[in-house]
Amino acid sequence: MPVYRSVAPERITFFSKAFPYFSEIFMYYFVFRGDKVKYLRWMGVRVGEGCQILNSISGGYGAEPWLIEIGNRVTVTNGVNFLTHDGASRLVRDQIPDGSRYGNWFGRILIHDECFIGINSIILPNVEIGPNSIVGVGSVVNKDVPPNMVYAGVPAKAISTLDEYMERYKQKMMPISANNRTEIREELTRYFWGESR
Repeated sequence: MPVYRSVAPERITFFSKAFPYFSEIFMYYFVFRGDKVKYLRWMGVRVGEGCQILNSISGGYGAEPWLIEIGNRVTVTNGVNFLTHDGASRLVRDQIPDGSRYGNWFGRILIHDECFIGINSIILPNVEIGPNSIVGVGSVVNKDVPPNMVYAGVPAKAISTLDEYMERYKQKMMPISANNRTEIREELTRYFWGESR
């Protein structure tokens, strides 16, 4: 008769946590060769053309990535998180009639064309960001952003129109002649520090 050994609970925990991570790494690097857009499409995120996806693929798109749609020429910067459900319901789901173990409050996220989502922003469920809009750094977006607007803050609110933002940007612009990273470093360090760094 074969002898069955029990597996220590800490090993089960390690493997159950590690497997999805290694599976994700394998798919991202070996199957999709580091192409974030292809990987996200495989996960179920609808991603348009010409997007810059700079945030982490690990966790940034939540447990329901198929509820996220990103239009064309959208920039998603580092640290951006898309939340498609309310996880806090874990505290009360057992007390709610017909409550699902997955929760019952979900929402889609729709980012239209030509948007910029700033570093470390959080986009909450049931949010739509209109075309040609900017979400500022560290914002928590809990309601729709109209087209051609700049929203920022916690919670995010209207800061200016896109046209007003462009006017302010023009006033702060500095002349740049660089064509590569080495040249831009030289130009900026001389401008700000008076020496090459």
